[in-house]
Amino acid sequence: MGGWQVRTARWVMAVQAVASIGIWVVQLLAVLERLDHGQDVPGSVWLVLVLNPVIAVLVAVAAGFLARHAWAATLGVAMEVIGAVSALISVLTGYYQAVVAILLAIAVITLIVRRRQPAVV
Repeated sequence: MGGWQVRTARWVMAVQAVASIGIWVVQLLAVLERLDHGQDVPGSVWLVLVLNPVIAVLVAVAAGFLARHAWAATLGVAMEVIGAVSALISVLTGYYQAVVAILLAIAVITLIVRRRQPAVV
């Protein structure tokens, strides 16, 4: 199953996965620096350090199989919803740039859902 919707969704999801891994590396370095200075690291930060790469890998897997397997669409939508909720929490805590992540998640979900709908003539 191809089409521009699938190609675009796959491209955006791949970029999201790579960006998420990049952010994870920065987060990991920040935590290691705090630990080197004897500072506490909250449990929520450890949770993010574990979940972030898992979610990135799942987004990449969904992107890779989106054109060939129906389960990848479900996985992709689920990961985008999780990403949008996470970004909403970021917005509510003052990180307003996360609005971009919400908009990207909505766009990808729309592309995935519409990929199966036939064009109206």
